[in-house]
Amino acid sequence: MKLIIDKPFGLLLFCSGLLGIELFIVYLLADAGLLQVLLAEDYSFISRVILGIYLVASLHVMLVSYYLSIESNDLNADTPTGKLRSNVQRYFSLLRQPSNESDDSSEMLIEVLDGRCRGQFRFGYVVADLMLKLGLLGTVIGFIFMLGSLVDLNSIDINVMQKLLTQMSGGMKVALFTTLTGMSCGVLLNIKYQMLDWSVDNLVDDVREHTYQVRTR
Repeated sequence: MKLIIDKPFGLLLFCSGLLGIELFIVYLLADAGLLQVLLAEDYSFISRVILGIYLVASLHVMLVSYYLSIESNDLNADTPTGKLRSNVQRYFSLLRQPSNESDDSSEMLIEVLDGRCRGQFRFGYVVADLMLKLGLLGTVIGFIFMLGSLVDLNSIDINVMQKLLTQMSGGMKVALFTTLTGMSCGVLLNIKYQMLDWSVDNLVDDVREHTYQVRTR
């Protein structure tokens, strides 16, 4: 993994590859008719909301991976101070100032760099957890639909029972589809943000290494 993200825009290319795989899986599901069944049978529309949030969050992951790739590409202590375009360049620009030559100053600057990089996607974990909660909400709504069909049960006629079973199966579909969608999207999105978090750890370690090289010149 490190060999990939250390290449120019390696993290962005890796995330693009993951997105391509996801789109291919979505195409296979749509071609098999499973995606259409999911959208048609979930009349609570929670699955649509979860998929919409997941799409927006995935685009956000791509955007953050682009900015983190720029940070990794700019990991060069010799970058001119007049052309600062990233937090890494700003870090080395401040590090070269005489007042920041101590180890405490460099550690403080690294903490600032770390916070700014992680701040770009810290809210993503909340979004991933939200999708899990929406999936559980859909489960509750599905069971409400299923049990609500028992209210009109006032006879044991075969037609009434068939209608009752149809309504109960519809509620069960809502519960299962929303749970499946929420858990799948939530877990996948959490993995993506964990990958961004790991890339920041890798970036900070590389910055510490470059800082040591600058100080020992």
